[in-house]
Amino acid sequence: MEKKGFQFKRFFIEHTHCAMKVGTDSIMLGSWADPNTSENILDIGTGSGLLAIMLAQKASDNCRIYGIDIDPIAIEQAKLNAKNCPWYQQLLFEHRPLQALSSKCSYDLIISNPPYFPINAAANKKQSKNTRVHARQTITLEHQVLLAQVIKNLAIDGRFYCVLPFDVALSFIESAQSMGLFCIKELQVSTTPQKLVTRVLLAFSLQSNPRVTEKINIYNGLGEYSEEYGLLCKDYYLNF
Repeated sequence: MEKKGFQFKRFFIEHTHCAMKVGTDSIMLGSWADPNTSENILDIGTGSGLLAIMLAQKASDNCRIYGIDIDPIAIEQAKLNAKNCPWYQQLLFEHRPLQALSSKCSYDLIISNPPYFPINAAANKKQSKNTRVHARQTITLEHQVLLAQVIKNLAIDGRFYCVLPFDVALSFIESAQSMGLFCIKELQVSTTPQKLVTRVLLAFSLQSNPRVTEKINIYNGLGEYSEEYGLLCKDYYLNF
């Protein structure tokens, strides 16, 4: 039976049973996040396990990566993807809401491609029954809840990485700062040089440091992948 999913250079992600399929946001985030010397990583809302597996590829051999999700079917798919990748022993996936995570657990790196718009906005568009849209709504994981839990579980010198639409990112950064979590790095993403910024990759720390802001275009003016996008994703994309 033919597998359905996305082939990366060193692993394959099946996502048939996941509400959120493999997409550019997660690929960029997983490519951009730096595990450095992390020994414990948490992937919130892991879905197919993509971000966890991307980080496993570049983390140290002694790093343990824990992915959680409220969707039990997605967790089964993540487990299958982990079993079929080279870093199976470093990965653990569980069906668990973030709110049930013990505050005694401390992680050097926390990563998430979080839901980004409230249920009211979805209702106004009459899309609430759509599975993919449901996964993008802040129904079970409001941003304040996400941030509070990240602060509880982030090591003192740890980093929290996420990706959000540009128009959501500013309020998210402000909320985080008011709670004691500071944005120290951002990568603003445009589709082409002529387009406005649509996505922002964010890195947070419990220590306040000057923010470093960079920009990237996915495509150049000729409709081809840009050089900087290729450099960002070269360890994963077959195209680069």
